[in-house]
Amino acid sequence: MGFFNFKKRKPSTRSTPEAIEPIDDSLPDDEWLARSKARYEQMIKNYYGSCETIGQGGKECYGYSDFGTALFFYQKSIDVLHSMYLFGQMRNRQASPADAWIVNGYTSSLGASLAMHPAAPVNESVREVTHRLRTIASACEQVGLPSQLYREALKLMAQYAPHVKLDDVLG
Repeated sequence: MGFFNFKKRKPSTRSTPEAIEPIDDSLPDDEWLARSKARYEQMIKNYYGSCETIGQGGKECYGYSDFGTALFFYQKSIDVLHSMYLFGQMRNRQASPADAWIVNGYTSSLGASLAMHPAAPVNESVREVTHRLRTIASACEQVGLPSQLYREALKLMAQYAPHVKLDDVLG
């Protein structure tokens, strides 16, 4: 028996990128990203749980050079971190260097995606993650925790995607 008398589940058999027909890199950038998002939406049900399990989906996709799908997994993982830190008021988890692999996974996936597909419409993803990281960084600063990890990721995202309008994104 696990926590609260729930039976521990066996790890699910996950649909990994190798089990799915690869996305054709010769597709137009917008179609490539749309297919990456569709793959993410197909796979995410096998990774729901914690920010780490969702991030693991990104790590697996990235390992197969499926950078677009990885981008969406890491975006969702950052969304979960944001919820835990802002709505959970850092009671159960505090922002820390333990988040680095998730945050860096997002920036790496963004950079790799745009290197291969420079016109991929990543605006929505970048804007959402910008908001999440800005608010996490601000929350860290309000309680005296380091915010450099999140601030540095924001700088890197701005370098990778300078075309994305961010001046109206709150954080």
